[in-house]
Amino acid sequence: MHSAINSAGLTERQTEAIAWVYGVDLTQKEAAAIMGVERQSVGEAVDRAVERIAEVYRRWGYGEVTCDFPIEPHIFG
Repeated sequence: MHSAINSAGLTERQTEAIAWVYGVDLTQKEAAAIMGVERQSVGEAVDRAVERIAEVYRRWGYGEVTCDFPIEPHIFG
């Protein structure tokens, strides 16, 4: 995974968002507070980063890659 992240050409914001949300296991809301941005910005950064990382795996021949993650119900409800 580390190699895929490095190969994905993520922006600083995407890298930071991925680190907080998946590395430290914070919610997008918690990550946004630390990063000083809106929760939506973190969500967009994570979404774009996941797509870029998945593209790296596709180039490497891993086939279709999907990312399932729990939806934070308080965000949508």
